[in-house]
Amino acid sequence: MNPHSSLSPFRCRACDSPDTPLLLDMGRLPLANAFTTGADDHSDDFREHLRLVMCANCQLVQIRDEVDRDKLFSSYLWVIGTSETTRRYAKWFSSRLAERYLAKAGAKLVEVASNDGFFLEHYREVGFDVLGVDPSNLAAEANERGVPSIRAFFGQEVARRIVSDRGHAEVIVARNVLGHASELQDLAAGLKLLLAPDGVCVIESPYAYFLRNELQYDTIFHEHPSYLTAGSVSNLMARFGLKLTDATFVQMNGGSFVFEVRHADFPSATGVQSIIDFESLIGLNSLAGWNEFARSVELQRERFVGLLADLKHQGKLVVGYGAAAKCMTMLNYCNITPDLLPLMGDANPRKQGLFCPGVRIPVVSPEQLIESRPDYIMIGAWNFKDEIIQTFREKHGYRGGFILPLPMPSVVEALA
Repeated sequence: MNPHSSLSPFRCRACDSPDTPLLLDMGRLPLANAFTTGADDHSDDFREHLRLVMCANCQLVQIRDEVDRDKLFSSYLWVIGTSETTRRYAKWFSSRLAERYLAKAGAKLVEVASNDGFFLEHYREVGFDVLGVDPSNLAAEANERGVPSIRAFFGQEVARRIVSDRGHAEVIVARNVLGHASELQDLAAGLKLLLAPDGVCVIESPYAYFLRNELQYDTIFHEHPSYLTAGSVSNLMARFGLKLTDATFVQMNGGSFVFEVRHADFPSATGVQSIIDFESLIGLNSLAGWNEFARSVELQRERFVGLLADLKHQGKLVVGYGAAAKCMTMLNYCNITPDLLPLMGDANPRKQGLFCPGVRIPVVSPEQLIESRPDYIMIGAWNFKDEIIQTFREKHGYRGGFILPLPMPSVVEALA
């Protein structure tokens, strides 16, 4: 039976192919950032399917169920610089850009999906002439701090406007945006238009290898239409006269790549063929390579719910920390409600006092979380687990245990 025969028509975001077999069906879930203010706030009542598919033509892994991007991004709670890990990374990343691409002071840099301008400030400090583009309310906040930003979705129209106003960009930074773009072809075409003839576009994104091999299914949510590999990104860029010329990997977001993209006629060979060959070897860009993914996700849910239920039966108090969007996917997919997890802590003051979408778990500060005297803290923002454990041990004096939900639930036992 064709695994997508019963689904409504859908065409790949990258190449328009209708051949997109199903990899995983997670049911209908609320939007991951639809935090509510209380019982009378029903903004999380909206549900949409989350179904992961792969394009049989260009190998792009993506969700087939689209939510209007204005609904997703016009008002945004997540800001970049709330963790020490990210602050250190911003310094490293900006220094790396300067070392590799800052030929002269004042080189024009445009960041796509610049959020509140946190990284832009670092790029400016190392010598770039910066401009941000972001569709959310955070662009206005960046402007108020003196970080020039355009509030818009990046694509061909915005690229033409920037070229007209300030010329082509010698450096374009696109961190964690390619996977967020519902209009993926328009974004890629905009990069082509904006990039100077000898310029470079630096693309960072979570790597689908870790989604599959580390079972990071919680990163599947409506704001993330696409899940990228070297092969699928190379195929996309080639359609718009661009090529990948370099790649490295970093620990951000549970394992990400950083690709260097240039015009196809730039005098440099493609530098990622060995990665694409490796992906072929492990089946990352083939349907067969994802055969066990859905069953493994179901098994994680069974074990995670079982662990929390068993600890509750033992009279243990388990709370959560890190109300990241990825955690909202997992809580809702596993139906973890306040009877199993009564509190969720987060360092982001924008989320404190709100309730997790769908499951309605209250979000509190780290200090309030500790005041509840938990026996275990489930780490929702698992990509910052080392920093979180260290902070709770050293700053808050917490001696209880931690629960790491992925790839399969495990426990860091309490200190003696």
